[in-house]
Amino acid sequence: MKRMAVLACIGLAGATIAGPAVADTIDTSGSYAGKIDYFGAHYTPVYGQTFTVGSANALNGFTFFLGGGATNVRAYVYSWGGNGPLGHAYYASDVRSFAGTEGDAYQALRFDLGAIDLRAGQRYVAFLTTAGVDQPADGGVTWMPTAGAFGSDAYAGGDFVYTNAGDSLDAVVGQKWVDVYGGLGDVQFKADFSPGATIGAGVPEPAAWALLIGGFGIAGGALRLRLPLRRVRSGLRTTR
Repeated sequence: MKRMAVLACIGLAGATIAGPAVADTIDTSGSYAGKIDYFGAHYTPVYGQTFTVGSANALNGFTFFLGGGATNVRAYVYSWGGNGPLGHAYYASDVRSFAGTEGDAYQALRFDLGAIDLRAGQRYVAFLTTAGVDQPADGGVTWMPTAGAFGSDAYAGGDFVYTNAGDSLDAVVGQKWVDVYGGLGDVQFKADFSPGATIGAGVPEPAAWALLIGGFGIAGGALRLRLPLRRVRSGLRTTR
């Protein structure tokens, strides 16, 4: 349902993950249609949404929506590796507080990043977590509203994801997450972008770095193999 093709070029080229074309703004928010329940420090400590970066590759900000009991969270943005975050955090927020709502009401929690260059065509994950965050005494069960009916594909460039491992950020990032290949659908989510300083190239991803390093190794090996031939040719004074 949500497939990406990996285009790899061996040598000095990097890697780009091709995904669905994405507009400068991602917006799956709307009226209440359902919810994904039991988010919080004593339940599931991480809820997130993956997304694909378009040609406007500088992430300016993103918004999650929360309902239910009060909670304190931090927000993060990482590269998405298919079953969990990769590499370092592109963004880490301070602690933000959600005071709670009644019934089916929910509120926006906005995070402004300025402009953080990401890689066009690459998939990332934005998530909220209670891991390592002190919680309010009156906290309860928090939830996120779904984008359309539960399990529907409201946004083709990503999915709702979560993990139950989360006493600390290291535990959150170091574990495989639950994606179910889009089977859980999407949560209501917003993200807005602008043209990046890198003109769409973005920051090299771990896979790209691996190919770059491998390419340099291949080039270096080829150079070492050619050096003795050059010395022989120099001694024989061959010409072309």
